[in-house]
Amino acid sequence: MQDMRSLSSYFGELIMRRLWVQWRTGIESAVVPGSGGVVFLEDSLTHVGRWDLMFPDLASRNFGISGERSDQLLMRLNPIIRLQPSKLFLLIGTNDLARGRTVESVGRDVASILDQLAAAVPSCRLHLQTAMPRARKFGSRIKALNTIYAGIAAQRNIPLIDLFPLFDDGTGQIRKEVTNDDLHLLGAGYAIWRKALAPYVLAA
Repeated sequence: MQDMRSLSSYFGELIMRRLWVQWRTGIESAVVPGSGGVVFLEDSLTHVGRWDLMFPDLASRNFGISGERSDQLLMRLNPIIRLQPSKLFLLIGTNDLARGRTVESVGRDVASILDQLAAAVPSCRLHLQTAMPRARKFGSRIKALNTIYAGIAAQRNIPLIDLFPLFDDGTGQIRKEVTNDDLHLLGAGYAIWRKALAPYVLAA
């Protein structure tokens, strides 16, 4: 049984690696340099989000890639830099924790992402979002990561959009009505997320 699980995990990882190549190269080839817009940068939560429908009058740019960690995201900033966006909203870290990475290592990656973007696109207004809750077993680590994020945002004088309490059921677990797998969002979850982001996204 253990061998079967290991084999399944191996093939699952192989499939994801192939998909990552497709998604990353697709983004790189699609970017029109200097075209600007508002970037949503993250993993699957952003990847499947219909930002074009949530913000129909906005030139939204979806840079989400399912399954990505912060260290992987750190390696694909060049297309964003070429784009030269006006605003960027970063949410990352939940996949890192699921893979056993420490909150400190994720924090270092996120700080580096923000610093590289600030240096390369100084006119872009950066925003950091706290990680959302998921299954209860992740609760304490997500809270610890979000504490690090608060420090990162304060040090760089950028807005911190605190999503965690909006999705917390009070025990550190994601609210049942916004998910069907304790991680990804249903429509009700995206409605809450949109309301939280709207003042920052739509600000002049």
